[in-house]
Amino acid sequence: MIRQLLLVGALALAVALGTWWLGWWAVPILGAAWAAARYGAYPSATAGVAAALGWMLLLGVGALQGPMGEVSRTLAGALGVPGWVPLVLMAVFPAGLAAAGARVTRSVLPLLEGERGKANAA
Repeated sequence: MIRQLLLVGALALAVALGTWWLGWWAVPILGAAWAAARYGAYPSATAGVAAALGWMLLLGVGALQGPMGEVSRTLAGALGVPGWVPLVLMAVFPAGLAAAGARVTRSVLPLLEGERGKANAA
């Protein structure tokens, strides 16, 4: 259990750094890599949680450098939603990306492994 939590924390840090360096598209790639490495029983869920934590880490760093609350309120006003909605969406978006990347990978891997097995048998 502790090992799994540490791995999720490491993935959250990787998502934060990957997003900072490469942009949002690093999130589904890291989710797919997580699933390909087969960490844990629920790779899609853990990848999603780690991605949300990673982006919350980025949000925290941004809040230390500037008025993140004001940005959230301004964005919420432009969208016509309460001020907390942009913050929730900032967690839901990367969670969905990472979970989708992990899920697609877990669905495709058995097909690829089956093809490799057929090639090795021939």
